[in-house]
Amino acid sequence: MATTSARQAGHLSKLDLHDCHALLASESVGRIAWSAGSGQIIRPITYVYADPVIGFRTAPDGRLAELVRPTAVAFEVDRLDDLHNEAVSVIVQGVTSGANRESGRPGWVDQVVPWAGGARELAIEVHITKITGRRIHRGHS
Repeated sequence: MATTSARQAGHLSKLDLHDCHALLASESVGRIAWSAGSGQIIRPITYVYADPVIGFRTAPDGRLAELVRPTAVAFEVDRLDDLHNEAVSVIVQGVTSGANRESGRPGWVDQVVPWAGGARELAIEVHITKITGRRIHRGHS
């Protein structure tokens, strides 16, 4: 028999585009996912949001380096707020390409500081095609 209790269900709502852009601009670490010949890959990256692209740097011999070629990707960034029982999440869809410093573009390259050590001089951009976001309010028990 079901009983009524103080437990409340969580609440899910869509983020508007302004809030999605704000979250992307305020964070610096996210996850990028793509389909490779060996299967689905997800990697954390340190990034900078330079509308309309997400930029990051990697080592030229690392797994992320394959994204220098045009590749369909998904990118996700989240923020958790335990104090207010809230989480926000933004998912970006886009296509990657190599970023060329010599052409004077892009200005974001030196702004991103990868957490991983070593030479991370290969700059890659995600050209955004779609942005969606959600806000989740956790129910109380």
